Formats: sequence, C-alpha cells, structure tokens
Amino acid sequence: MTTLNFNDLEFEVLDTIVAKRFAKFLKEHIHESKEFYFMGDSEDQVLTEIDKMVYLLGHEPTRNMNKIHDYFADHEGGNFDEPEMSRLNNLIHYYELIVNGFPPRWGYMVGTTDMEIFPADYNEFTLLRKPGWLYVNYPHVGKHFAEIAYSRDYEIAEHQYIPQNMCRPSFHIWLGEEITPYHLEGNMNLLLARAHKKLKDRLNLPDLDHPDMRIGYIPFAKLSDDINTNELTNHLLKCKRQSKNQWELFDGGRQ
Repeated sequence: MTTLNFNDLEFEVLDTIVAKRFAKFLKEHIHESKEFYFMGDSEDQVLTEIDKMVYLLGHEPTRNMNKIHDYFADHEGGNFDEPEMSRLNNLIHYYELIVNGFPPRWGYMVGTTDMEIFPADYNEFTLLRKPGWLYVNYPHVGKHFAEIAYSRDYEIAEHQYIPQNMCRPSFHIWLGEEITPYHLEGNMNLLLARAHKKLKDRLNLPDLDHPDMRIGYIPFAKLSDDINTNELTNHLLKCKRQSKNQWELFDGGRQ
C-alpha cells in the first residue's frame, strides 16, 4: 500500500492507475508547490482584499466573480505582477467557496511540472466527494464545465472553457460531508443539464454523460485515520498558523 504524508496526516493512495501515477508524480515534484489554506478568514476580509486588487487593475470593484475571472484572464501574461495575479486568483476561489457555502479547503498548489491526463483517465472524474479524500486540482487558466454550470456563466468566451488535460503537483482535500449520487439529483444535475443545453453548440460539447466532459475532479488518496471533519479542520488551522511554506493571501501577511 502506497501512502502520502502531510502535516502529520497519513493518506492511502487509491487503487486506480491514475491515482498511483499522480502519487508518484506528486512525491517527485511537491517541492515546487506551496500549501494553501482557504480557511479561518471572514467573507469581508477576503472581499476587501479582492476589491483592493481589482482597483489596482484599473477596474471598479464588483460582486460579479465571473467578471473578475475575465479580468484575471485578460491580464494573465501581461505586465501586472505575476505573483499578485496568482494571489488574486486564489482570493477569488476562496471567496467563491465562502459565499457558495462550500467547506474550508486545504491543499498544495501550483507547481510548474505537468503530468498528462490521458483519455483512459477521464472516467475517474467525479462530482462525488468523501470526507478526508484528496482530489487533483484543476491547473488551467480558465474554467472546467462544472465550474461554468455552477456559476451559471453562460456568456463564457470559448477560449476560457478548458477541459482538464493535465495536472501539476497540486491538490485539495474535501472537508465537508459526503456527496452521494442522491445529493446530485437535484440542483447540481439541473445546473449541468441547463448549461449543457445552452452551450453545447457554441463550445462544441460532447454528450453530457460522455467521459470527455471531465466533470469534477479526480480522487487519488484518502485519509488513513478515522477522524471527523471538524477535528481535521481544527488540526489544519493549527498547521496554518505554523506553516512557513504557504501562499499568502493578504497584502502585508496573513490575517
């Protein structure tokens, strides 16, 4: 059995080809990445920091995160300081987690080395979630289909829709309750179907249930110990205060 260890936590690698391949890749390249902690800060703190950065980009602050995603995409590779653009992107995702009621998130990002995801791996993408499981991050500057559907971004530019075709030494943990097929039967499946109907022709989408859609994330490891999500989150909050290798989200240091 292959295991991974982070912050005094042990994780068992799942018995799938892509999970084993990614775990090996992660061990070899984790030094390229930093921890991120989307936890322990208030909505107001995160939004205030976003507003400051948007203003520096020459735009009026907005509560429309789809517009701010566009600002980020437009400035990517431009003259704006690249670490600052990464910080803005991280803050946007942090804010979206908070306002949409998602659980806190910890993991590593973003790295520089790529690992290709093959068509044989596409069946492993899932919207199901299990507490304490680790999932491969989406590395592209753009949006995957589930993100488009959930944010109702039906006006997305064609070039901003990028199905995941590779990964980096970057992942996150699920700290919420289990998400089963039953939980997806209502709102999420409806959002997916609506977005697919609206965007199928313009984005040249395959059928909604086709593996090429790559909806969700690839799981690759699970927590070895039996610990509830509250205890796990509290443990990670303590690690946040001690971590010397994390992405700083706030100008002047962490809050």
